[in-house]
This record gives sequence, C-alpha cells and structure tokens, in this order.
Amino acid sequence: MSNLKKALPTRAESDPTHQWRTADIYPSDQAFLAAVEQLRAAGAELAAYRGTLAQPGRLLAFLQRADQLGLLMGDAGSYAGLRADEDTANATYQRYEGMMSSLSVELSASLAFFTPEVLAMADRIPELLAQDGALEVYRKHLEDILRQKDHILPEREEYLLSLAGEIAGAPEEVFSMLNNADMRFGSIQDEDGDEVELTHGRYLHFLESADRRVRREAFETLYAVYLGHRNTLAALLNAHVSKNKFHKIARRYGSTLEMCLDGNRIPPAVYHSLIGAVRDGHPAFYRYMDLRRRALGLDALHMYDLYVSIVKNPFKQLTYSQAQALVLEAVRPLGEDYCRRIERAYREGWIDVYENRGKRSGAYSNGNPTCHPFVLLNHQDNLESAMTLAHELGHALHSDYSNEAQPPVYRNYSIFVAEVASTVNEALLLEHLMATSEGEALAYLHNHYLEQFRATLFRQTMFAEFELAVHAEVEGGGTLTPDLLDELYGGLCAAYFGEGVTLDPQIRAEWSRIPHFYYDFYVYQYATGFAAAQAIADRILHHGGAEDYLAFLKLGDALPPLEALKVAGVDLTTPAPVTAALRRFEASVEQLEKWI
Repeated sequence: MSNLKKALPTRAESDPTHQWRTADIYPSDQAFLAAVEQLRAAGAELAAYRGTLAQPGRLLAFLQRADQLGLLMGDAGSYAGLRADEDTANATYQRYEGMMSSLSVELSASLAFFTPEVLAMADRIPELLAQDGALEVYRKHLEDILRQKDHILPEREEYLLSLAGEIAGAPEEVFSMLNNADMRFGSIQDEDGDEVELTHGRYLHFLESADRRVRREAFETLYAVYLGHRNTLAALLNAHVSKNKFHKIARRYGSTLEMCLDGNRIPPAVYHSLIGAVRDGHPAFYRYMDLRRRALGLDALHMYDLYVSIVKNPFKQLTYSQAQALVLEAVRPLGEDYCRRIERAYREGWIDVYENRGKRSGAYSNGNPTCHPFVLLNHQDNLESAMTLAHELGHALHSDYSNEAQPPVYRNYSIFVAEVASTVNEALLLEHLMATSEGEALAYLHNHYLEQFRATLFRQTMFAEFELAVHAEVEGGGTLTPDLLDELYGGLCAAYFGEGVTLDPQIRAEWSRIPHFYYDFYVYQYATGFAAAQAIADRILHHGGAEDYLAFLKLGDALPPLEALKVAGVDLTTPAPVTAALRRFEASVEQLEKWI
C-alpha cells in the first residue's frame, strides 16, 4: 500500500514537458474571459431570430451563427474544464468551470425556441432546402429534428419540461452525493496487516489482491455500508425510473427503452439482440469461471475472487516512454497518417501525463473543436496505463479526424460510437503484444483479454438486462422495493455466472452502488462498442479494413451511428458482431486452459 501513501508533487513542481498545452486554446486567462464576454452577449443575438426563421435567409443565418458560437463555447468550456482538472483545489479555475456551466444554461434557454419553430414550419423545410444550396449541409440536422416531431410538445409544454429538468435530475444528484460524499466504508487490514481506509478508489485494488482474506474483507466491509442504506437507495432508483416513465408518457413513446434510444436512432431490437447473443454465450463464460476457480486452487469461486489475476503479471514495469512506443507500433496497421497524428499527440502538448496533487483522477479525452484534442492521464508504469494511453488516444484521434473532416454541426459523434475507436486501439495493442509474447506473458495477455470480456461484454449486458427489468416493473405500475431489486439482480447474477460461482448474499445488493443505473439505458453501449471494436480490429489486421475504418473516423455525426458503423464493416442490426466476439472469447479460454 506504499504507493497509496506516496506524496504527490504540486502542479508547479511537475514537469511541464509532460503537461498539456492549454495555451493552444487561449494564451492567457484574459483571452478566455474575453471569449466569455462574447458568449454572454450572444444570448440576446440568438433570441432575436425567434419568429423569423421562415423568412428568406434567416434559417441559414441562424444555423451558421449557432455553429460559430458552438465552436467558441467548445473552446471556452474546454479551457475552463482542463484548467480546473489540473488542480481541483485551484479556486480560480473551479470558478471558471462553474461560470461556463451557468453560461451553457443561459445559451440553451436562448435557443429553446428553435426546435418548436422548425417543427411549426416543417412543411416548408423541403422548399427552403431546394431554394438555398448553402442550407444543404444542415439537411440531416433538420431531418433529425423533424423525425422526432411526434414526440416534441408545444412550446409552452416544452418550456415547462425544461423547467422541471433540475428536479428530474434530483435522484441521480442525491445518489451521487450519498455515494461519493457521505458514505464512509471504514478500514480493513491490508496484506501487511496495516489498517488502511477502504474507499471507492481502493476497493478494486483490494479485490485484485493475491491475499484472499483481503479480498473477502474488502467485499464484506463495502457491502455492509450499502446494505445499511438499502431503503434510501431503492427509493432513489425508484424515483429515477419513475421520472423516465413520466417523460415516456409525456413524449408519447411506447416504452422508456424506445425513448432513451431514439435520440441516436437505435431501434430497441438492437438492445434485445445484444442480450440474446450474450445469453447464448453463457456456456463459454461458465467455462472461464471454472478455469478461474481451478487456477486459483479454490473449492468454490466467490464474487470477491473475480478480479485477482490468475496468471502472474510480467508487465509490472512499463515506463511512459515504453508505453508510447508500444502504442505507436500497435497502430501502424492504420497507416502513416494515423501514426503521424499519434506522434503529434506525444510531442505537441496534447497529453497531461502524470498525477499531481489535486489533479482529477482517472483518464479522459477532450475533443476540442478548433485546435487539437487533449488527453488526461494519471500514468503509472504498468500495462493498464499503457492500455489507457491507447484507449484515450483512440478517442482523441476520432475527434481529430472528425473535427478536420466535418462542418461544425456534425463534429460531435454520437455516444453510441464513442467507445468504438478507443477500444479498437486497445484491441490493436493487445494483438501486438500477443504476437510478440510467449509463455507466461502470453498467458497473462489471454487472461487480460478474457477479463475485458467479463467486465465489458458480459457485465454491462447484465446491467442492461437489469435496467430493462426495473423499467418494465415501474411502467407496469410496480414499485422498486429493496427486496424486489435484490430478487431481480440476484436472478440475473445466477443466470450470468451459473452454478460454478458462489453468489455471496451481498452481491444481490450490487444494484445499489452502480451509478450507471441513473444514466438511462447507457451501459449497453459499452458492450456493443466492445463487440464492434473486436470486429473492426480483426478487419484491420486480417482483411484490409484500415481505409474503411479511417473513413468511419472522419464521419463524425454525418450519418446515423448504425450506418456509420457499416462504413467500418460492422452491422449491429444483427447479432453477428457479438456472436463473432464471443467466438474469440471461447478461443482465448481454450488457449489459457492449455497454460493452466
């Protein structure tokens, strides 16, 4: 646990050569504040278009000005957010970030008239498109609005729904405060017998411990706290799902699932197809669970035994420069241009590499719309951090290609495809390491690959089934009580893990600690994105699919997400990509069985 107690440098003490260059957005805080003033003045300017969009040239003028302000908003929001994340204790940048949040709400209110006004002139849109060639670039954008006409309410009712937005978000906000700010999990004894505080961040670290006592103690200690709040947590989840039911009724959708998927043009059949295909893959998963039990030398595999590696990690020391070289070599099948962009990211201030005191935890990519993307890391010298570098660079280059190829209105790609490019890079890195490894190192990589499947394809699909079940319960007039939630979740655990895993009673309450259940049918996209990425990586490496993939990266939001993925050679309207991924999973189980 010494690494958890090691003193961190301040931001000022950190090496600036490993910090991102926010000056590429604005050279100074003064320049940022000047942009904020421009945005503040824009609200009245945009509002002046209200009631005039049907007049000659006004719709085009509005859309072009909204694009310009969107780019300015993107720059200012990026600058404030990046600077705030460098040191969360820096009051100046926290204030700037809050300033941008408030400004976003103000500008959204100024734009509130736009959708109802476009719908009111729906019959004239084809005529306007025919009359003005410059308006053609906005055809898909306008068609996306018109497509949802049946679910858009009159302006007054839309206004009331927007006013209720803050109230509607209360269950998620209360859950977040309870989960992150108020809950304390006490302490446990680590491998050395020292008392160490148990936190969200350390929980996974303890579950990966080779000491089974540590794993069990962390598991039981954490869940004791959640079980102590089960009534409150059930009431919060019930309130959130009831909110979705209200909006489903208000917007005249057949189900909450249909409503939540409609924004991305995803038919519910895709959701159900994922669940069916993964269910068909359960026997291979049971086989992996049995392999895990045997490799760990256990009579019974418990839920706290799922995260510890069953093969010794030979990649414990992997410096950042080594990780850079590995990632660059792994993505070479994507061609010279892709590699040049990776090299630019390394040398031109895209990446904030190391942890410093107060820096935001985790990792992300910010696809800044006008200069270049930015990547936040908290790099450790291990394989997981190298995978994170590959992952976030996948996001970054997706944004870089999209920003370069698309007009502003289509630069932000759909969340449905957001995890594809990142996971393709991870898959390419893993394939590169497997091709250059043998013996224990190769066995470890197979174990790593199988764990990606367990955590992403199987686990997230199980979460997706749970979301479907709780929404069906509330839509049918039921109430989500703790006992009912335990029953629903426990039944899914039994189905997904099979008889070869001992379902500790605490796991029935895992629903109570998953923040993603407040994200409205979001998690299934992790699973579909993972399956799509495996298929794309296979096409790149073995079937000449690199050019198709680069074409996909350049699309942004110019095509609906399912159509965009077809450009990369993946059709998620069928179960084929998921089924093919599951075949690779089973083949990897077979390879690891030979080692074990």
